[in-house]
Amino acid sequence: MVKRWGEDVSETLPGQVAEFIRSMVPERTDLLKKIEKECHEEYIPLVQPETGQLLRVLAAVKDAERILEIGTGIGYSTILMAESGAARGAHVTTIEIDRKRYARARQNFLEAGLSSVITPLCGDANEIIPTLRGTFDLVFMDAAKGQYPEFFERVWSLLEPGGVLVVDNIFLNGWVIEMNWPKRRKKTMVCRVRELLESLKNHPLLDTALVPLGDGLTVSVRRRG
Repeated sequence: MVKRWGEDVSETLPGQVAEFIRSMVPERTDLLKKIEKECHEEYIPLVQPETGQLLRVLAAVKDAERILEIGTGIGYSTILMAESGAARGAHVTTIEIDRKRYARARQNFLEAGLSSVITPLCGDANEIIPTLRGTFDLVFMDAAKGQYPEFFERVWSLLEPGGVLVVDNIFLNGWVIEMNWPKRRKKTMVCRVRELLESLKNHPLLDTALVPLGDGLTVSVRRRG
């Protein structure tokens, strides 16, 4: 089930804490507010504002110049990361499989004045990732949760030493924590996300932390050397 944006402030934090964290997020632009409203009304997934703010901060701390996003949606998180890095010449490459969302994202990039610093690609990330060249300072995964292990396997070689990998929705409404799912068809998705978490935890070249914002996310850094 896709939840309306803003329906639940957090799946993991006490409501009062989660509300306070969100109240500390800086005011968004009119365009971002419009995208939030559209996603809320049309059940289109997007990151929570506090998660988006963390992405902006991570991109700035890393001084990320090459950013890869897997799962554009209609461009909300893409715009946040592109705005953060525009002054230092950063570029965002973003992949979306849904053609209608891809088209809407491109229009939002144009409206944001960021088309020159964003390369949107339409298609299956598992097919597109192997065609990409060079390495990325920051990789953000927020696409089909049941394919997270495959995405990670393909994107690993593109993450530069010292690069940051962020994966969203790793709690899946708390199902991953309890290894419980409301419908049988959710089992594969839950198990695949748990598989990714185990891979991140035990990976010899990654340092990973879980962050309980929104529906949970991981932040991993690829070790140098």
